[in-house]
Amino acid sequence: MARFSMTARVDSAAEVAEAEAWVERHGTALASISEGGCGCCVRSWRIDGPRHLEDTIPQVLTVDDPEWERD
Repeated sequence: MARFSMTARVDSAAEVAEAEAWVERHGTALASISEGGCGCCVRSWRIDGPRHLEDTIPQVLTVDDPEWERD
């Protein structure tokens, strides 16, 4: 398992839709997922799941979250 995260800008409907679609597609394969962010400008997700799923996150949604991610 790996820890990774993604973030969508709320003012970008396409980013939010991509993130929600990714969660819908892969949610059952994840050990855990929690949503955060302020909600007024960003939504973020912290994810525990198979490492190969990290590579399926759309590039625009990737984010480094050193407090969450680990090797």
